Amino acid sequence: MAVRERTRALPTAAAQAKRLMRISRTGALATLDRASGAPLTTWVGFASDFTGAPLFLLSGIAEHTKNLGVDPRGSVLLTDPPDRGDPLNHPRMTVGGAIAPHPDAYARKRYLQRNPKAKLYSSFADFAIYRMRVEAVHFNGGFGRAEPLTPADLLAPAADAAALIEAEDRLLAEVDALGVPVVARLAAHRDPRPRVWRAIGLDAEGLDLAAGGLAARVDFRAPAFDPPSWRERLEEVLARGEI
Repeated sequence: MAVRERTRALPTAAAQAKRLMRISRTGALATLDRASGAPLTTWVGFASDFTGAPLFLLSGIAEHTKNLGVDPRGSVLLTDPPDRGDPLNHPRMTVGGAIAPHPDAYARKRYLQRNPKAKLYSSFADFAIYRMRVEAVHFNGGFGRAEPLTPADLLAPAADAAALIEAEDRLLAEVDALGVPVVARLAAHRDPRPRVWRAIGLDAEGLDLAAGGLAARVDFRAPAFDPPSWRERLEEVLARGEI
């Protein structure tokens, strides 16, 4: 299906924040030192679960993991890497809350879909998936664009999406079957070099794509909680040229 160019409206703070949650693969994780109580910040891999809540693959011997075992409170800073201009004039966000082990096979799958290199060590005995229960959000869209957001603004609406989750692999295969040029247009990433993009994950509000270390996001205008509705939303994006 042909895709038309269009002028994009500026995204809302909530939309920008959700995008950061979905496309980020790394973040600065802050925990509280178990001995001194002082903050410790470390660089970690990052992904999000179906609702958008942060997921981490952490080693039990790492200082930040030991800290969480004593005090589960933590926060993670996510940034939108700028391709030009002042880095401080680009969106960034800190989300905070309790971080705990999350032995869920689907969460592990989502993490590894977004961080495939982690498969090299994800099966090591000391590594486990952790999930943050989002309790606080601090968003800054750039100079003069800080806005208050709540966890409800950030996370996908709650609904029964079991059928959509079960169909995820089939739907992602359908997206890739659209062909390299269409999937690349869906990514809408500013890069002069040709890239082979692929679908790596979905949720009720959109589609996640990757090409090597790059990530992109397709957002729907309205949520879809079952496979037929999700296909319809993607068709709407293609038909309206929202890429």
